Amino acid sequence: MTGALTPDELGEAGENLFAKLCAQAKLICSRTSRDRAGWDFRVEFPMKGTPQETLDQREPRACMVQLKCMAGESGAVRARLSAMERLAKDRGPSAIVVFRMRPDGTELMGYVIHLLGKELAKILRRLRVAEAEGRTDINHIWMSFDYRKGRRFKPTAEGLRDALAEICPTDVDGYFEAKRHQLATLGYEQGHEVEGEALIWIEDQDHFLKIISGQVPLRPVQLQAYDRRFGIRVPYKGSLLEGMEEFPIDLPTIGPCAIIVRSGPLLPAAVFDCETAIPFPVEGGPMLAIRHAALNLLFYEGSFHLESVGNFRADHHDLATWIPLLRGLTYLASGKATVELDFRGIRIPGIPTQEGLDGPYLDDLPRLLEFVERFRQALDIAGISTSESFSLEDIWAAPAMQMSLDMMFNPSSAARFEFDAIGGVTDEVRLEAIYFNTIEFAGCGITLATKVILEQKGEEASAFASTGFELLDVRPAVIDLDDYGAEMATTSGINVVINPKNVTMISRPAERK
Repeated sequence: MTGALTPDELGEAGENLFAKLCAQAKLICSRTSRDRAGWDFRVEFPMKGTPQETLDQREPRACMVQLKCMAGESGAVRARLSAMERLAKDRGPSAIVVFRMRPDGTELMGYVIHLLGKELAKILRRLRVAEAEGRTDINHIWMSFDYRKGRRFKPTAEGLRDALAEICPTDVDGYFEAKRHQLATLGYEQGHEVEGEALIWIEDQDHFLKIISGQVPLRPVQLQAYDRRFGIRVPYKGSLLEGMEEFPIDLPTIGPCAIIVRSGPLLPAAVFDCETAIPFPVEGGPMLAIRHAALNLLFYEGSFHLESVGNFRADHHDLATWIPLLRGLTYLASGKATVELDFRGIRIPGIPTQEGLDGPYLDDLPRLLEFVERFRQALDIAGISTSESFSLEDIWAAPAMQMSLDMMFNPSSAARFEFDAIGGVTDEVRLEAIYFNTIEFAGCGITLATKVILEQKGEEASAFASTGFELLDVRPAVIDLDDYGAEMATTSGINVVINPKNVTMISRPAERK
């Protein structure tokens, strides 16, 4: 009777048995040094072509195997965590094959533990525990597997081939993708979970209310991010937060609403289509946070706080945004405005604003509102539109457009033409002239013609100055401006033509705070 084998002898017998069964099953079996690469054998199935694949595209159907041999019925095998990591993270199928033997090396039964799903999660979780404990010597950490939960097979060539075929599907690429997905997502219950601890500086109560209302982002003084997997938190080592200096507060929303700012029954209202959010509940805090691209409103019980967003002077908006914004701010600055809120047809009665508005450029608001409303009117007459954005600085830097719009739509225009002499005019004290020009603003060009009323200036019979204007025509920018001027003069029967090439404009900008 043969005596019991030592553990090394039992392992050698198992390796020889495995190699023999692979050869009998016509499987290609490659052996490596024990515990050097995490696997003992690489097993390949014969390459077979399919109608869907060409020879240069097909992938080898193979798996990595670590072999264990047991004499007894303990039900458990042990493996180093370092070996399991290398085995489990191979992109193809990997498994632990266990031969249960008699002490003399006679094979009794085989088991295949497929390292996918729960078994893969078990390895990844043990690696996460080691990371959390600061362990780097994972070659000294052991983990056990219950081989009885694996796929059982008879220790024959057919039994081994069938067992390995189950973990090596013919759809090799599909298996690669499924395993890649599991390696990336196992242990993350709600997707990739990154959490952080931040130290923030709160300047005052107003700053705190803006933070909880989502109006200003969190700007951490110190930030430590963590990655949570399998419920275990470790310092985050990825690049997700690289370069991020602030974090917006995402509040729960309850749907759209409209802010309506009025100033008297006959003036057009300023209407803002907004999104409504619920701030974090704090004593004395707002009930609603209403957000628009150009302004924010915090609604309290019986009152509200409204302010523009960003740098009012330098920020860019399109014309459709500037008109209601400047209209609403102008009304609020007057101290006579009321603010209404409309939630899906349910309107909250107007809240008066006797306190008026604080901020820069308050005296300029009416003039800025006139500019954008007149510009819109000119574009409507010309039948053109613009979606290009512009800033208040762009308006202040466009005196030619300011003057032209004032001549076109202001009965008491501040624009004024002065001439020391007009050729061909002798004894007239009042005459009509035509002024034409092409002006561009916000990526949009218009050509205009106005009738200019000229009257004798002072005691000098040859000197004239304008006293009034009448709009004759507005159209998209023409190609030949001189031809346009001649055409308009002929059509209107006016002989005196003011060519813009001969006009020197002197602007006197108002002082701003």
